[in-house]
Amino acid sequence: MSQVVVSTECPTCSGPLDFSEGANAIRCPSCGSTLLVTGRKQVLTYWVSPKIRADVAGAAARTGRVQARVASRELFFVPFYRLTGHDFQWQDAPPRPAPEREVPPMRFGGGDTADRPEIDLDLGAILSWGADALLGPRAGDVVRDALGEPRTPTRPIEPHLLTTGRALRTSVADSTVQLLDRYVETSFPAASLAGLGVASLGVRTQALRVSLFERARLASLGTMVRIQTDEAAALRHGLAARGFEHVVYRQVLGRILSIIYFPFWVLELSEGAERWLTVVDAVAESIVQSRAPIALRDALIPQPGGELRTVGLRPLVCPNCGWALPLDADDVIFFCPSCGRAWQIRGVDLVEMPYEIAQVGTDTASAAAEHLPFWRLEASAGSESAWVPAFRCRRLKILHDLATRFTAKPPVYQAATGERPSARGCFYDAEDAALLARFAAAGRRLTPDAVKAAADDEPAFSGARLVWIPFKREGQSLIDPYSGLALQEALLD
Repeated sequence: MSQVVVSTECPTCSGPLDFSEGANAIRCPSCGSTLLVTGRKQVLTYWVSPKIRADVAGAAARTGRVQARVASRELFFVPFYRLTGHDFQWQDAPPRPAPEREVPPMRFGGGDTADRPEIDLDLGAILSWGADALLGPRAGDVVRDALGEPRTPTRPIEPHLLTTGRALRTSVADSTVQLLDRYVETSFPAASLAGLGVASLGVRTQALRVSLFERARLASLGTMVRIQTDEAAALRHGLAARGFEHVVYRQVLGRILSIIYFPFWVLELSEGAERWLTVVDAVAESIVQSRAPIALRDALIPQPGGELRTVGLRPLVCPNCGWALPLDADDVIFFCPSCGRAWQIRGVDLVEMPYEIAQVGTDTASAAAEHLPFWRLEASAGSESAWVPAFRCRRLKILHDLATRFTAKPPVYQAATGERPSARGCFYDAEDAALLARFAAAGRRLTPDAVKAAADDEPAFSGARLVWIPFKREGQSLIDPYSGLALQEALLD
């Protein structure tokens, strides 16, 4: 996924400070201070500074209409939601229909020419490949006539047969669910502005630089447009599985939902008795709507006052003893090297989390062992406990497979004592772990109807504990000490 770059100033030295959206901790390149980025999993607000002046926007709007006159110019900051996350889906894979009848193969080639190869072709296969392409249009009609088939195929290709995924089942009785994983990245307007002509921020987010929200700064430059979609509706819209007709259950981990105010010049042009609006991208200097109705301006309702949350920055220190915490931008857990406590970032706070280092056999302290973090979720009444990976992996399916494997056969270990070994950090927090545990539990029900019912019978958990499991390093792989499963280390970076 692409990452938006946030530009601000260091609260310690006022030097320039850039970091990626979603980072939990950063280091100032000027003074070297380490800072905690607060606001995780809250809807944070940013804005994009305009790059072109009003006169430049006016010249762009008059391109091709040199007789037009610019009657007015106004800068509007339009709010967009941006959502990213790691999407896990169970999909109902409809079975591939069985062939209607067996057709004997036809033989081509051979004859009196000894070196001509003979080729056996199934007529059903010829039709599925395209007889016209293989034999020419007239020969294709001959084949269809021989089979009693119409010359123009009448059965459309089923859309689900064009998607990627596991092989489809061959009978209705074998119909089951398949796992699909993907990275979600989408943006859409936070206001109902059909006449604006902008459906999303598009690929610009791959190189977009935003600043922390400052209401007074935006008000001094132009008009902030009202946010008309609340957070719950924005999540539903952003997580809509477009193009996936067979989704029966899903969970999205590591969600980041934010608001970005983007600048547009809205210019009123007139030529004779004609009047219209032209909308110009105030960053790229491109025309996004050349002839919008005058009524569009009335739809750009100003944003009322009220709280809009933004990122906070404060020193990254242990809440217990005040010692500086080690920095890793993507980690959600910070270990204090002084008092040995572990802290999970939650909103604007650091919350203490219990943890253990697992000792498996005699290899725990070996230099060849890599300790990977797992969440051990304690079951509530009527549920079962679960084990879920806490580390990042570029192949999301591996996380599901490990959660299924460890939950089905929980690890047996002793808690190690002494100095904490070097261990890989945690990317998913306890809330994400519960979502993945529920997704894995739903998948064990196998049939689509049973998986759908899982949404009404999701397991509940009463507590969470981190456990670092030592994986043995062999070449480029990390070996699960319980089952011998090999995990490519490169996928964890």
